[in-house]
Amino acid sequence: MITTVLDVAASDEPWLVIVATIGPLVAALAAIGALVVGIQTVRQRWVADSQAQWWARVQWAADLVLEPEESKRAVGFEALALLASSPLAGPDDAAFLAGLSFDALAAVQERGVADDVVFVPADDESFVRPSDARPVVEVTRAEVSAARLRVVADRGRARTTPAWIARLAASGA
Repeated sequence: MITTVLDVAASDEPWLVIVATIGPLVAALAAIGALVVGIQTVRQRWVADSQAQWWARVQWAADLVLEPEESKRAVGFEALALLASSPLAGPDDAAFLAGLSFDALAAVQERGVADDVVFVPADDESFVRPSDARPVVEVTRAEVSAARLRVVADRGRARTTPAWIARLAASGA
């Protein structure tokens, strides 16, 4: 088809014949351009909708984190840790989510955090306390979940998590 267009353009044909020959090619190129723009628009809309739904879930989980009931706070922190690992969470979002864990982790730190401390569950009566001479810090499920959130958020921000927070997150207390 391009060879035909070039042959017609090189000949002494009137301009109307040249336009009539090139017209379908131009129309096809315009249709392809419109298709590409349409696909990009749909994709951009899908990403924006996904981010809006992600943010609505963050708000729900953040509300749970602020609840007075321990079990609700733990669920909120666990949900935030999952949301922080989403590809929709950027570095700024991860910084915001990490900030939600500061109060819970500060409470653990005030009870005494050292390199050799053992984290034990505060509300589990059946748990057997370690018998060695290392110091013991009782932690709640929400505090462990806050530590998990901090680990995930720090990973999303490419930051190093303090060692005691990583140990608390891995403690399973």
